[in-house]
Amino acid sequence: MKRLAIILALTLAGCAAGTPMPNAGRADAPVLRIVAEPDANGRRPVAVDVVRVADPALAGRLAGLDAAGWFRDREALSAEAGSRIAIASWEMVPGQSVLLHSLPPFATTPTQTLVYARYGAPGAHRQTLDGAGALDVRLGRDSFTVAPLTEGTP
Repeated sequence: MKRLAIILALTLAGCAAGTPMPNAGRADAPVLRIVAEPDANGRRPVAVDVVRVADPALAGRLAGLDAAGWFRDREALSAEAGSRIAIASWEMVPGQSVLLHSLPPFATTPTQTLVYARYGAPGAHRQTLDGAGALDVRLGRDSFTVAPLTEGTP
């Protein structure tokens, strides 16, 4: 729990150290953008976790979890997975946006990246992408989307 709090504090402060995610272009190119629309989650905060996984079996297991299951079990899953998983967390308020040029370091190249968002509305609220490219996360009223983040994307 303490490790997660440190990662969260560094990330929210905008000074998270580490190397950019692969395929992000220039070293100073953004690696993650999260935009919460003004009516996101019915105008309530949305917890968001970006989970990078270096083990295909673990990635498959996590891909079977909905957001409720992930947020309920993430501490135990993180402890069990050890160095095969890296988690970055945010609490986004409607209308807020975050643009990061780095994420906390991860010792291995991720085989899969999962994004979980805790919404009040029913649903899986999980997106899965292969690899570790730069991400554009858009939080809407009842769900969210994840797409590759390309330079020049508004």
